[in-house]
Amino acid sequence: MELFTASVTSRESAGQPYTVVKRSGEADITVSGKLRDTLDAEVSRQPGRLIIDLSALRFMDSSALHVILAAGKTLAARGGAMALADPKRPVSTVLRLTQADRVLAAAARGHHRPVAAAMQPQPAYEKQGPCLYQ
Repeated sequence: MELFTASVTSRESAGQPYTVVKRSGEADITVSGKLRDTLDAEVSRQPGRLIIDLSALRFMDSSALHVILAAGKTLAARGGAMALADPKRPVSTVLRLTQADRVLAAAARGHHRPVAAAMQPQPAYEKQGPCLYQ
């Protein structure tokens, strides 16, 4: 049984395309390179919106979080935006304790429709709409 998997799909909501990277299992230092490769490949395609679906991720350490934050920073520098969708405990706890939830938007539970709403430009750190963290 593989401890970490990632899948990538392209979708559209309200006429706007976006890419979803779904991760499952555990994301720690042993898979950070694989995670970096996946996110770097998607960021290099310069999607306007990149959504990281965390609904099936059981664990995430600081090395995996660093990879996500670096990819988000690179994407933002290229005019794109990243959001985290449906983080479960303990992943949401890691986001909150490290204050990464203030850097990346995390969408409320559910499918990708709330994620598309979370991707709209909003003032930093403001809690509103379907976002858990902004």
